[in-house]
Amino acid sequence: MTQPRATLQTALGLRLASLLAFPTGAALMAIFQRSPLALALLTAAMLAVGLYERRRLAAAAGAQTAISGATVLTGFGFRLGLLIAIFVITVGVLALFRDTSLARQLELIDFALIALPAAVALAANEISARIARRELGDVQSQLTAAFGGHPRGPAAPDAGGDIIEGEIIDADDPPERR
Repeated sequence: MTQPRATLQTALGLRLASLLAFPTGAALMAIFQRSPLALALLTAAMLAVGLYERRRLAAAAGAQTAISGATVLTGFGFRLGLLIAIFVITVGVLALFRDTSLARQLELIDFALIALPAAVALAANEISARIARRELGDVQSQLTAAFGGHPRGPAAPDAGGDIIEGEIIDADDPPERR
C-alpha cells in the first residue's frame, strides 16, 4: 500500500507542473525568439485547457458550469497579460547577452511550442485527477468500513425489536426485560 502523503505530494506536484507549463511555454517562445502572435495562440490554448478542466471538475462534482463570453474574455485577457509579462522579461534578459530579433510569422516550431505545454498540462491534470479519485475511493471505503459496518447496541435497529426510551428491546428477550 502506498503512503497517503507520497500520493498527495505526487498529485500536488502534477498540479504544479500543469500550472507552470504555460509560463514555461512563454519563456521558451522568448528564448527561441518566436512571434508575439504565437503568444496569443498559446494564451488561447491555456484558456482552452482551463475551460476543459473546469468542465471536467464540474461534471465530476455533478454540477453545471456557467461559462459566459465575459468570463472567457476576462480569462483570456488575464492570461495574455501574464504570458506577455513573462515573454517580455525573458526577451529583455536575453537582449542583455545577445541580439534579439523576433519572428514575424508563424512557423511549425510555434505550433510545437503551443502544443507541448497544452499536452503537459492536460496529461498532468488527468494523472492527478486519477490519483485523487483512487485516494478518495480508498478513504470512502475506509470510512464505510469504520462507521457503516457495525450496528450500535446489542441488536441492529432493523432486527424486529421495539425501541423504548432509546433502548432496543428485542422480541426474543425474556419478558421481565420488557
